[in-house]
Amino acid sequence: MKRKPSPTPQNVSEVDELISKILSRNQFGISADQIRKNLPLSHRVSKDQVISRLRAGISEGKIYSWNPPAGRSSRPPALIYSAQPLERVVAGEVQEILRNQPLSPGEIKKKFPIHISKYLLTFLEPIIKKGTVKWHPPLKGKRLGLQEPDAADFLSAQIKKLFDKGEKLGFHKEDVLQAVQKYAKPGPYPKQTSLPSEEAEKIIFQAMKTLKPAAAKGALVYIPDLRKALMNVFADKDSFDQAVLNLAKCEKVQLQSHSLPAELTEEQRQAMIDNQRGSYFMVIGIRME
Repeated sequence: MKRKPSPTPQNVSEVDELISKILSRNQFGISADQIRKNLPLSHRVSKDQVISRLRAGISEGKIYSWNPPAGRSSRPPALIYSAQPLERVVAGEVQEILRNQPLSPGEIKKKFPIHISKYLLTFLEPIIKKGTVKWHPPLKGKRLGLQEPDAADFLSAQIKKLFDKGEKLGFHKEDVLQAVQKYAKPGPYPKQTSLPSEEAEKIIFQAMKTLKPAAAKGALVYIPDLRKALMNVFADKDSFDQAVLNLAKCEKVQLQSHSLPAELTEEQRQAMIDNQRGSYFMVIGIRME
């Protein structure tokens, strides 16, 4: 079989333009084999030549590639090429799909081609971690949505039963509502005396090393994880925050702030420590002597 001749400089330019048009028509990307099949016969160069032109486009910032996670097969999955970063395209499309209502992962997958739907949760992981998309409790299966889940959507039947029972007992709805509010109101907690600074330091350092053994050598620990690990030691947010800030003041630890505080959710801000400069301390590290 004769080897296909390399394209001339003029043909290279034409092949590049054709590849660009093919990618623009395939919003969610396409493999090199599929790109080659979409080239007209007059410009259908070899697969190696297609990959060479794709690599050139990537180096110039005109083309993007995405490598699907390896599966059980010994054969690695094919790279997917696109005109825009695929992670950004999928994240934007998912947010548009969820604009009107929460949907299950299965329902979302139906909106994408197989090479995207197969790895949907991989694409969703960053925006779920960021809080842009949120898991909702099971209601005929777990769902994803843009808004925080509304308890009324999940407890309406139980709430109705509660009010119905109150009515049978002779209570008005307002009486039942007051009883619910009274039940939900937190009781008084005994005020915890602050720990001596030496003890607080010992406890915090030990927890950091437990969470991440390399913390003993200065590795950084995520403050929300540390807060959660010590929730039984420090009764409230303020006592934990103050203990950490005291260590920083004494130069026992280093604290680093989040670089994009505007992107944090309120829940994430509460889990971190306000640095009083418009951002929040996100990680902590033991200062090495």
